This record gives sequence, structure tokens and C-alpha cells, in this order.
Amino acid sequence: MKVAVFVDVPYYTSRLREIAEELGIKIAVCTSVESVPGDTASIFVDLSATAFDPIQIISSVKTVCTVPITAFVSGVQIDMKERAEKAGATEVLPRSMFVDRIEEALRT
Repeated sequence: MKVAVFVDVPYYTSRLREIAEELGIKIAVCTSVESVPGDTASIFVDLSATAFDPIQIISSVKTVCTVPITAFVSGVQIDMKERAEKAGATEVLPRSMFVDRIEEALRT
């Protein structure tokens, strides 16, 4: 299985890679829709990212594939949560919950 991640914080990238490796899952770190591998099973998007527009990524991904998109955001960024849901995110989690559920999220 392969998971695409749109994350620009090294901690989250390394944590995702570490857990994915233990589970035998391949991680593709992406910065554009064009860089998402065709065999991706799910996508994670950090809504606080600054290296790309996370809302635009979600909207664009939804036009080209139907895989689940899990976004995560600071609990105080309610507007970003709502924008991500409107853009087509399957699930939007508070960052703390995502960190606690990384392994579970990677398995789905």
C-alpha cells in the first residue's frame, strides 16, 4: 500500500515514515497533485502547511481521484477545518488526535 502525504513539517514527515516503515507501507511526500502516485490508497494533508496551499491540494485531488483524504489542523483553526471539509476532505482531525492515531490512520 502507498500513502501520499502533503506535509512540510519534518517532525510529521519523519514520524509518518517511521510508522509506515514498521507497517510495510510506502510513503510518498508530495507538494503537488501531479506528484501523487497513481497507486495511492489514501492521502494526508497538513492544513497548516506553508509550502503549498492545502485547500487547493484537497480540491485538486478530489477532481482526479477518489481516495480518502485525511486532513489535520490545529484545534483553534476552525475556519481551516471548515474550508477543508468544503474542499472535499474525507476527515479533518485536530493535530493532537492525528498524532495519536497515525498508526491507525495509515492502516486504513
